[in-house]
Amino acid sequence: MENILPTLHPILRIAMRLSFCAALLGVIGCFGGRGADVELAEVTGIVTINGKPVQNFQVLFLPEADAAPSRGKTNAEGKFIAYYPPAVPGVVPGKHRVSFDVSDADQSPSVIPRKYRFGGPGIEVEVVKDGPNEFTFELSKK
Repeated sequence: MENILPTLHPILRIAMRLSFCAALLGVIGCFGGRGADVELAEVTGIVTINGKPVQNFQVLFLPEADAAPSRGKTNAEGKFIAYYPPAVPGVVPGKHRVSFDVSDADQSPSVIPRKYRFGGPGIEVEVVKDGPNEFTFELSKK
């Protein structure tokens, strides 16, 4: 089959190329990293339930400001680093509600007390620009 572009009207060829470029820029804008105007602060921490570290928990920082949430995942020691989408370490400074979810299909969300689960009130924290932003989240089942 012949290449269709040489047979098209020149204006249509230009329009098709511009459409492709616009779509590509849209994809890059959505997934290609953070904008230069987003200021981030490093956030780390540990999550425990009744004093024991928890593994494979999602830690979600939902900002009051108009910005994307950041998230982290706990390791075997309950430690996490929060990342701004798509994968840049940091959280937008300001007030946040922190919620938790399981990230392992074998875990039931019921292991997290309801008040800390995503959709619940969570825990309010303040992330400061110059840190330190090291949080210890003790999720008590009481």
